Amino acid sequence: MTDAVLKIEGLTAGYQLGLPIIRKVGLNLYQGELVTIIGPNGAGKSTLIKAVAGLLHIEAGRVELNGNDITGISTHQMSDASIAYVPQTENIFATLTVDENLRVGAQALSNGTGRERVKEAYARFPDLRRFSGQKAGVLSGGQRQMLAVGRALLTHPEVIMLDEPSAGLSPKMVDEVFAQLVALKASGVTILMVEQNAKAAMRISDRTYVLAEGRNRIDGPSAKLLNDPEVSQIYLGRAGKKQ
Repeated sequence: MTDAVLKIEGLTAGYQLGLPIIRKVGLNLYQGELVTIIGPNGAGKSTLIKAVAGLLHIEAGRVELNGNDITGISTHQMSDASIAYVPQTENIFATLTVDENLRVGAQALSNGTGRERVKEAYARFPDLRRFSGQKAGVLSGGQRQMLAVGRALLTHPEVIMLDEPSAGLSPKMVDEVFAQLVALKASGVTILMVEQNAKAAMRISDRTYVLAEGRNRIDGPSAKLLNDPEVSQIYLGRAGKKQ
């Protein structure tokens, strides 16, 4: 297998120094993959990608993007490093129009490049064009996620990290968002996704990492782990419960 695009080794991190939430966590993400991180509440899933995004204290370990050390990268450096992060909440400007949200996201680009990238976002997510002049706050949950993802993609990052993209969405909207993520992957975007909707996320992802109590517990091809009783035991607390 080729070298990992994103490589996380022995990462220990948390919200306060001396109080780590994740301990010695490791993960590899390869070009063109969609990889899911699952686990019970409090497992450290969101903590992991927040630490990679430079939002938390890293006490030990290393994060590499294409072999370059990005451990502790500041959030304003992420676009230059070719990595993007879409948080679970507050990931759009509700009082700005859809078009303003995208243009704000394109500010770091030259005028011509920014305009082209906004056009790309509309082409990728046609619903956004229909609401381009309206306040983003009127969008459905699924449309808000697409706006957040579309804005994150404006800088053409090599890796995009998503924190609970299905949170709070209806089953229909979950299907729509996940279908868009599959299309993103097909277009060559490399995706790392934290999800509480484990079964649905595993069905669309290439590989899955299961965290529990802040540590790696099991990982492998999603199709293989989907009905693995050990995953059910770790994630659900008892084997065999359906989600």
